[in-house]
Amino acid sequence: VVAELQAIRRLGLTATLVREDGLQGMVFSLVGPKRYDVPWKELEASGWIAKAECVEIRVDLPKELEIAYAVSAPRERYRIASTNPAKIELAARLTARFASDQILVIGQYLDQLSKIARALPAPLITGKMPVSERDALYGAFRRG
Repeated sequence: VVAELQAIRRLGLTATLVREDGLQGMVFSLVGPKRYDVPWKELEASGWIAKAECVEIRVDLPKELEIAYAVSAPRERYRIASTNPAKIELAARLTARFASDQILVIGQYLDQLSKIARALPAPLITGKMPVSERDALYGAFRRG
């Protein structure tokens, strides 16, 4: 869609330049090379984004996925580990534990996010959602 827009200038903003279809290289052909990069800690310190606490939680891979993981190419291994089904239950436990907080679950793989949205239950916001609906959900989130 972006490639078909007629524009003199284009701006691309992203937190993680990874696409599920593997076509992240196309971004630069659409918007040009990266011109500016700001570390998130700097954005946090200057008040542009909320303070973040990053914690790594390791999740064991289910036995039935171990062989597929072991024999896969690196890119597929990354996907298998990233979409580990045990993460759905973990997301449910974490959101229940912090239920009084405002929580956004952000992910890379839409099929996994769909499962998480059903398990929580929570709305799933994707690029296919009408902008008005997306804005309404983000507005409700901001209001608590």
